[in-house]
Amino acid sequence: MVARAHIGKLIIGGTYPVRIKGMLKGSLTDRSSLLAEARALVTEGAEAIRIAVKRPGEAAIAQYLKKYIEVPLVADIHFNYKLALEAVENGFDAIRLNPLNLTKQAEIKEVVDAAKRADISVRVGINSGGFKKDFSSEQALAAAMVSSALAFLKILERRDFSNITVSLKASTIRATTLANRLFAKKSDYPLHLGITATGPYQEAVVKSSIGIGGLLSQGLGSVIRVSLTAPSYLEIRIAKYILQALDLRSFGPQIISCPTCSRCQVDLIKIVNDFQKEALTLHRGGHTLPGKIALMGCEVNGPGEARQADIGVAFGKKRGVVFKKDKIVGFISEKSCVTELLKRCVKMPYGTAKSRNSAKTQK
Repeated sequence: MVARAHIGKLIIGGTYPVRIKGMLKGSLTDRSSLLAEARALVTEGAEAIRIAVKRPGEAAIAQYLKKYIEVPLVADIHFNYKLALEAVENGFDAIRLNPLNLTKQAEIKEVVDAAKRADISVRVGINSGGFKKDFSSEQALAAAMVSSALAFLKILERRDFSNITVSLKASTIRATTLANRLFAKKSDYPLHLGITATGPYQEAVVKSSIGIGGLLSQGLGSVIRVSLTAPSYLEIRIAKYILQALDLRSFGPQIISCPTCSRCQVDLIKIVNDFQKEALTLHRGGHTLPGKIALMGCEVNGPGEARQADIGVAFGKKRGVVFKKDKIVGFISEKSCVTELLKRCVKMPYGTAKSRNSAKTQK
């Protein structure tokens, strides 16, 4: 059984769901823009938000943000232990400490004692890029990451401190996987998963999905942060897709659609994109939609996938057959298929005043 930790009121580990963490990317000096970014993360589904604190005085950003948002805040600290003390004083709910650049035991003990008094969490976070030497193999790198984490943990444990999470991240899937597997054999602290420095957006999504998803599928991981060279809200969106694809959590309807081929006689790509956008707006507006919705382009696999979903449509030429489970319940035209299918999906008929008002509030 994985141990538990807490970041503010957010419980991590044990039998609790895998949590999603985001990170702010804007300048701490532009508070209005930073607040807008934080709100976008919360709207997208972030359950904790990390903030890099680099200079004295910057930790005060926690007091400002907490006036407007309720998700717990995590201070990302490197090199200077006094910044961690400032983060505790300013009301951060957790601090990330890096064993590769915070090495003086007296300083670490001072931070841990302050965190214990404030009842806040510490993440022991190691990134492979923090080492100042090369390794002969990814196995050797993974072993060094785990060894550094365990040595740091002993300092915390000697202070009778246990509100801890651990992260072991590399820029390669293999090293990250090896490190997390090895650590899980030696300790039961909750693991914060991620692949670091993943590269351009599409490559980063693939690497993050394989790396994080692979570890989650093995039963490892209590919180995830997807790292992309992209706007921060996209990291939350991809994290949700990963968790939902593994059936670990549900964040709205799962849309099943085919890749299309020359048999397809409708513009399925546009239909799927339009439907997903409208369905997400309705879901955020409080409407209940079926858990699995199929949008299929032809008669080969379409009827089967549609029947296996809660509701689905298999398209032919300019129109589609609508299935609910294994029964045909009607036909819809390509032109009005998004609206017509949504009417069949939502409990309150799509297009009523409440539905329209809910949609407007999400724009």
